[in-house]
Amino acid sequence: MGKKDIKSKLIKIGSDPKIHYGSLGDPLYKTSTIIFDDYKSFMKAKRDKFNLPYYGRLGNYNIKRFEKIICELYESEASVITSSGLSAISISLLSLLSHNEEVLVTENCYEPVFNFCKKELVKFGIKTKFFKSKNYLNLEKIITKKTKIIYLESPGSLNYEIDDIEKIVIIAKKHKITTILDNTWATFLGFNPIKWGVDIVIESCTKYFSGHSDTFCGVIACSKENRQKIKQTAVRIGDFVSSENCQLAIRGLRTLDSRLKEHQKNALEIFLHLQTKQCIKKILYLPDKNNKYFGLWKKYFHCSNGLITFAIEKKGSIEKFLDPLHFFKIGFSWGGYESLILPLNQIKPGIKNYNNSYFWFRIHVGLESANDLKKDLDKGFKSYETK
Repeated sequence: MGKKDIKSKLIKIGSDPKIHYGSLGDPLYKTSTIIFDDYKSFMKAKRDKFNLPYYGRLGNYNIKRFEKIICELYESEASVITSSGLSAISISLLSLLSHNEEVLVTENCYEPVFNFCKKELVKFGIKTKFFKSKNYLNLEKIITKKTKIIYLESPGSLNYEIDDIEKIVIIAKKHKITTILDNTWATFLGFNPIKWGVDIVIESCTKYFSGHSDTFCGVIACSKENRQKIKQTAVRIGDFVSSENCQLAIRGLRTLDSRLKEHQKNALEIFLHLQTKQCIKKILYLPDKNNKYFGLWKKYFHCSNGLITFAIEKKGSIEKFLDPLHFFKIGFSWGGYESLILPLNQIKPGIKNYNNSYFWFRIHVGLESANDLKKDLDKGFKSYETK
């Protein structure tokens, strides 16, 4: 996908008004039952039910169209669409792991993934070993014959730690281990893990992809072989993404390039503003040349986004900082048009190894005026420092 034509490509990809009577927007296919003209066509669909219209829960036009778009964006053989980013992760793990096998998971993973591995996989007799991103050289020491998957989230969505993906993939291929990477932070615009040898790539369309905080959807880009296994598991456990959510994700895709650039621009202004504040003790922001992962970020990624994590010294009530904020609303998730702030001290994993004498916050810098956002933060800082 050429850099110079990406904006135009995102506008046109998957669009075919001719087959919908000239309608620029695709219609929603809301159906549970698929009917067949004859027994022969019914049996043909039954034999290829993951690719042909067979039953609504297995996929309809909106879902299959979205799958084709994902394959084109990631240049993958196949794809699967699920009900959320978390379901994309959990279904991928369940489909490729069996009793008495192991998965190695990066320690900076999304907290619900940590909980899924610790609380759910264990019920199936599947062991999880967590490893630190920076200690990839020790990865081979914890690999056993039972290790089947290495799961990465790079960068992490709280501390932005980056795995040296190229080197981890080499280790994985040496031991015939499948690699899975959550690419939500970067999106396909910022990084394509498949080109670096990663087997399965996952992205939560709930975040930047859809961009409006109104959509739950997850995508998986993979080989045809892995797609068969993952789709089978998704169908068996009843996972299903609605036509509406597929449509909303595709709508968001059209403006993703423009939105992401604005998020980056605003985030840089906020980062520079935060650097002037004496009450701030630490800032985690990947485009910062002083960030210890800056080199890996430059190696792998083509862009940044609107996420910044910072710490202030504990010398007052956390409410005094948070409650006066107007534009930065307290809330989970990120990637929408609005700015968000999330207190992190109670969230594990991801921030637990950082100095607990500070209050830690992650902000998602939205599409509001950067000047308004700076004034908003200043209002919180002023309130916090007032005795």
